[in-house]
Order: sequence, then C-alpha cells, then structure tokens
Amino acid sequence: MTKDRTKEYCEAEFENIDATVAELVLITEPGKAAYSTADLAAMATFIHNIYNGIENILKRVLTLKKKQTKEGAAWHKDLLKTSVKADIISPDLCSILAKYLSFRHFFIHGYGFTLKWEALQPLVANIDKTLRDFKTAVYRHLV
Repeated sequence: MTKDRTKEYCEAEFENIDATVAELVLITEPGKAAYSTADLAAMATFIHNIYNGIENILKRVLTLKKKQTKEGAAWHKDLLKTSVKADIISPDLCSILAKYLSFRHFFIHGYGFTLKWEALQPLVANIDKTLRDFKTAVYRHLV
C-alpha cells in the first residue's frame, strides 16, 4: 500500500472517529455524577468504536512501514508494543491507549448493565487529548 493510499485510509478513519466523538459529547454533561444504564452503554459503544478505529489506523501504518503484527490471543497488546518499537507512538501514548484497550476487552466480554460511570469518566475526559496526540503521531509517518 502506498503512502498516499494509507493517508487516505487514515483520514477516513479519523473522520469516523471524529464523528463518533461528536456523538459521545452529545450524551455527556460536564459535572454530571450519574448516567442511566442506556447512556453508559452508548458511551461504552462509542469508546469501543473509537479504539477500534485507532487499531485500524495502527495496522495500516505498520503495513506501510512493512512491520509485521503478531497473531494470536494477545495481538491487540502486541499491536501497541509493535507500534512503539516502530516509533509510531510513544511509550507514554501506548500506556494511555492500553487503558482504552483494557476497557475494550471489558466491553466485549462483559454486560452493559455492569458499566459504571467511574470507569468510563477518565476515558471520556481524556479522549480529545488522546486523539490529538495520536493524530500527531500518525501524521508524522504520512507526510
């Protein structure tokens, strides 16, 4: 895949991520201490969607850089580690993204009615900065 095609793909993913963040913002209220189960489930879905987009982008940039990703049960963690080794993301950003990955795992294997705002709140609060940092990191490889 060429750099131009990878850039087009990543830009389309970022558009989808941005649209998802906009939906997430619509259902969150600054200072609100509690949300309904339905609102929490919607937030969790949006966070899951955003993280999936991040993984899709990392896979494409790694492919562009001709870096292999591992398969198997731990491939999600390995994707982050390989992205650090390939200098796509920093170790600090990797640590932040690992929190979203951990939540993704819980979301997929858990039940929506068990979601707690206390677990979602830091992920929601940090999403803008995390995505800014991620976009900056990715676009360094696409110019």
